[in-house]
Amino acid sequence: MNKLIKWFCNDRLMMVAILLNTSIMFMGGFWPDNNLFDLSDALFTLLFIGEAAAKIYQYGWKGYWKSGWNRFDFIVLIIALPSLASPFLGRNMATDTILVLRSLRLFKSFKLIRFIPNIQRLLKGLKLAVRASLLVFLAFIVFLLIFSILSSTIFGNIAPEYFGNPAISLYSIFRLFSIEGWYEMPEVIATNASPGWGLFARCYFSLLMFFGGIIGLSLVNSIFVDAMMDDNNDEVLEKLKKIEERLNIED
Repeated sequence: MNKLIKWFCNDRLMMVAILLNTSIMFMGGFWPDNNLFDLSDALFTLLFIGEAAAKIYQYGWKGYWKSGWNRFDFIVLIIALPSLASPFLGRNMATDTILVLRSLRLFKSFKLIRFIPNIQRLLKGLKLAVRASLLVFLAFIVFLLIFSILSSTIFGNIAPEYFGNPAISLYSIFRLFSIEGWYEMPEVIATNASPGWGLFARCYFSLLMFFGGIIGLSLVNSIFVDAMMDDNNDEVLEKLKKIEERLNIED
């Protein structure tokens, strides 16, 4: 009994089971009418039920529920319970979607991050960088929203596929700032409108891409990276200062 509980509580073995289940689900997509894949999904669901029961027995309900990952696993398991009936009811989109949720447990692999050298210093620098560049991010978002609304107002009737409403326009302007197919938008407007509108659109989007996509994003990236490096630079300067003090003492 204790060996069985230990086996169920072994995260490595459960990870192998999740990978195997995900692989079988992938293979089942090639043979959607084969009930063997539905049966294997039901067996894996029973396996995960056994895992939850073993952990609850091992740690108690309070100890089990205290872990955020255990809570996530339990909720996903409850959602996946209808898959037990899949061999008898047949396949459908809802059942397949629920089964795919099981693979979200693969995010447990992110626990390996804590083994990265100097991860605490890296996370500290990331936190400082986010705090230092928060206002810049907000200003960039406001800039993005303003020109999304403006572009939707000006070009909404000419190119509705890009600027039909503020939401579509927001996505299009974001694409433009990322320099992804930015030239396609003015070309569509030039095709659907007069030559004057085409010239205006080319100038408008060229300037917007330059100031938003090149200068704007470069500024945001530089501030973020500079803020991340500040913490490391302070540590290096402190070490250099101690070295200089030792040299002065020796002299």
